[in-house]
Amino acid sequence: MIQTSRIISKYLLQFCLTIFGIGLITATSFTLFLPKGERLVEFWNQLQIFFWSFFYFDNLEVYLKEFQYAPFSSVFLEPYIYSFTILLSAFLLSIFVALFIAYIVNLGPKSFRKIMNSILFFLQSIPDVVMICVFQIFFLWIFNKTGVKIVDPVNGFESKAYALPIFLVSIIPTIQLFQMLFLAIQEEKIRDYVEYAKAKGLSNSWIIIRHILRNVAITLLSNSKLIFWMMISNLLIVEKFFNMKGYFSFLFNNSSSPEIFFMALVLLFIPFFLLEILFKQIVNRMKGGQAI
Repeated sequence: MIQTSRIISKYLLQFCLTIFGIGLITATSFTLFLPKGERLVEFWNQLQIFFWSFFYFDNLEVYLKEFQYAPFSSVFLEPYIYSFTILLSAFLLSIFVALFIAYIVNLGPKSFRKIMNSILFFLQSIPDVVMICVFQIFFLWIFNKTGVKIVDPVNGFESKAYALPIFLVSIIPTIQLFQMLFLAIQEEKIRDYVEYAKAKGLSNSWIIIRHILRNVAITLLSNSKLIFWMMISNLLIVEKFFNMKGYFSFLFNNSSSPEIFFMALVLLFIPFFLLEILFKQIVNRMKGGQAI
């Protein structure tokens, strides 16, 4: 019970410090170019506004157009759900595809593994922006040849699209996950329990599915934070390039309002913080420890 209380206190402290850090960064960015005599006063005022925003959340208003305002609570939810649906779907797709490729590659001959690893390493070296630009050019080429408009480069998607953004956001994370899983599987294959399983006559596919992947899952969950932040950066680029009406577009549109921008960043952070706690507890349980 005492151990559980300490863990909860640790997470609460981490949560509060992160929120405070977001507030410091946001306040600094909005006061950095003010005259020197006004910076400190305005910085302190912004921190107070951020603090009281939690207590007066329902009173926060977002500027729409022509002096029209709307409650923040009623405006942010739609793009918030849209973007996080894409992120979580891309995360699950990346896991499934990376596991499948890692499984197939590890069953193949050594030469095949080298070729696949080289191809994926080359794809990983391509910057996200360049890859998305290539897809845009590809879509324009399809439109010129067939008249089929997959996406309007000016107006974006006519309605909320899911398949294409999920695919684009998941490409680089899938490659990263594959490399993590590939290396983890290679390390696991030289363990004593694998040699023992082979001596019993078990097939490679059975050993990978039944024994190795369970241990590799620890590596996967332990690196989930890196994958999530990579997906966030990818989604930010995708929303910008394809004029999507997602959460990051909402952030850009409200970049002139400090309290709205701060609260939007906090709401962006919270689900990832909760998922990180969940994954840590799962990893701890898989390693034989006791979860909260």
